[in-house]
Amino acid sequence: MRSDETIIAEMTPLLEALCEDRLAPEQAARLEQCVLSSDAARWHYISYVDLHGSLYWNAGGIGSAEALSSDDIPVWTGQSVAEPVAIALEGPSKRVSAGGSRWNAAFYSLVSACACMAVLVGWSQFRQKPVVEVVQPDVKQLPEAQPVEPASVPVSPVHRYSPVELAANQGGAESGVNADSGQGMSAIAVGPVRPPVQSNPVVPPPPQSKHENLDSHEVVAAINADIRHGWEVASVRPSPVADDSEWLRRVSLDLIGRIPTVDEAEAFLSSKRPNKRSETVDKLLDNTEFARNWTTVFTNVLIGRRSDQRVNRPAFQKFLRMSFAANRPWNQIVYDLVAAEGNNVEKGETNFLIAHLNNDALPATAVTARVFLGEQLQCNQCHNNPFNKSQQLSFWEMHSFFSQTACVPRQAVDPKTGKSKYSYTELVTNTADGPIFFETQNGLMKVAFPRFHGETVDASPETNRRAVLARMMTEGDQPQLAAAFVNRMWEHFFGRGFTHSADDMGPHSPASHPELLNQLSRQFIRSGYDTKQLVRWICNSEPYQLTSRFGVDNRDDDPVEGALPAFSRMYVKPMTPEQVYDSFVIATKAHQSGGVDWEQAEGQRQRWLSQFVVDYGTDENDEAMELDGNLVQALTLMNGKLIEKALETNPGTYLGEVIRRRGDEKEKIRELCLAALSRPPTPTEMAAMRKLVRRDGTHVAARGIARSNSDSEGYQDLFWALLNSNEFTVIH
Repeated sequence: MRSDETIIAEMTPLLEALCEDRLAPEQAARLEQCVLSSDAARWHYISYVDLHGSLYWNAGGIGSAEALSSDDIPVWTGQSVAEPVAIALEGPSKRVSAGGSRWNAAFYSLVSACACMAVLVGWSQFRQKPVVEVVQPDVKQLPEAQPVEPASVPVSPVHRYSPVELAANQGGAESGVNADSGQGMSAIAVGPVRPPVQSNPVVPPPPQSKHENLDSHEVVAAINADIRHGWEVASVRPSPVADDSEWLRRVSLDLIGRIPTVDEAEAFLSSKRPNKRSETVDKLLDNTEFARNWTTVFTNVLIGRRSDQRVNRPAFQKFLRMSFAANRPWNQIVYDLVAAEGNNVEKGETNFLIAHLNNDALPATAVTARVFLGEQLQCNQCHNNPFNKSQQLSFWEMHSFFSQTACVPRQAVDPKTGKSKYSYTELVTNTADGPIFFETQNGLMKVAFPRFHGETVDASPETNRRAVLARMMTEGDQPQLAAAFVNRMWEHFFGRGFTHSADDMGPHSPASHPELLNQLSRQFIRSGYDTKQLVRWICNSEPYQLTSRFGVDNRDDDPVEGALPAFSRMYVKPMTPEQVYDSFVIATKAHQSGGVDWEQAEGQRQRWLSQFVVDYGTDENDEAMELDGNLVQALTLMNGKLIEKALETNPGTYLGEVIRRRGDEKEKIRELCLAALSRPPTPTEMAAMRKLVRRDGTHVAARGIARSNSDSEGYQDLFWALLNSNEFTVIH
């Protein structure tokens, strides 16, 4: 009898075809046979189809603006079922039109998943989320530690999807590459290509033995205790706890990449639930926008906002999106990225290395070490590094692992013209063997064998060096991989990591809280490299609750001045261009307008974002990642098409609805403030805003314009001022 893993591996491309409305009748029959073969196969079908439909629904802006939640998605526990359940699978009777394909795919997927879950609801077990109370500091008593109540709900093990379960989630993305983009590209493979069967060993599973014993309350309490100790040593008094509106806006931007909607802000501000902050963190983690946001974050980190024509961004983003949506362990994601091979359309993870194989794959070495291990090896390419005492040999030993790697453009015959054209890029592993050679500053030639953390790897042609490197980086307890990720995540949420840069760790760059970094790294490994669990710990910690406002007692806690951060307040950080765009859309409720094609909307988004990307043209493919406040960017924000659309008052627009809505002047102003700033105006602000609205209305009316238009003029000026304020464009 075939194993469950083999059956699931066969199912996933069939499920992909089902969700994308291209399943042939014979494939549907085979899929039905697979689904009926075992409990694990049935569960894989339910999880995959439901997840795929949810992502299409949310990304396309279909239906309600409220994102689908995974609260009701059961987690396969491996338990057997008393009776087999028959699930009928039928392919679509006919092809749908291009305009409605995404809607039908999403609808078909969701209906299928709902039907299956209804059948299996009697035997499924639902995931329990740990309830973590936010310990809010008493400013008057700090820095004395406050007791933390023990967890009332135990942490349940998180299901880990194996590489086999998610293998086909990486395929099926449209190429998105111009048909003529193959011009100027040459194959750089040297020697015969290694057969795929030898080059994709299964990633070692993360350690699981201690995962069930994790207590989230203990981890959060440990964070709080170490941070408070740091306050005491540095003689600083922390800022007060942020009010609800400041905290909600911050956590929404950090987790799902946008400000909260008016309805979300109203609901949170009016709630009296004592644990509403930790509950909101759980809700945002289960929002499908979480996967989309973290896909954006790590696409920028891993391949940048701009990439050459060999890179298939849609396929790469799909790999990340499905990985984050399924909460795959971080070490498994890293393994797939480093060991990837094959068609970059079907296997989206291959695009990471394809993006960095320029300049003899030297950028691939530098980026892999920097992003995954927190090591700045690129300076060792030409010389020894006097700052971190690392040797030139260390770079070339690492680079030796990539010496077999090449990307080859593949051609396909156009059935209409009969001519060959670029089809896709293939990441291959050739059979090159032996060491590599490099030149020192004094002109001597030296040899470098593949070597990682003191362990030399066999350099024979039978060895797939990248697969070995991926396994050495990710299997078992890997504190460097864990510490680099923990440091990067801390930097994401606080604007500053434990070290000066998350990409540069080591003795030369001392950590502000070394014990806390080590402890969080150990706990992250114990959790099974669980990204969501790490996010939950950080967002429920005491320092994350603090306001960005500072006082006399913590004015000097400013990393911008070069001091190590004490995290006695929330450091202000600028929005990324993606966050600005998506928050503009939310503030103006453009996401709720009907008839918006997702691909067209995404194209507009990318064109707008391109105005804020600065390509430095370095060997490491560096580029600017955020708004830096220059004049061009300021003018784009203040007078560009995005703000112009936001200020439209036509029927159906958000601003037009507010102006025409029955209600007094104060209520309209309050709603505009909630939309842009996620908070109501203060009494002083309300008085000034009412004067602005009335003044503009009076001036317009004096010119003989109708009263309704005069109202529009005043509210347009107010909304323009709110959307262009510093408070809107920063995370605080």
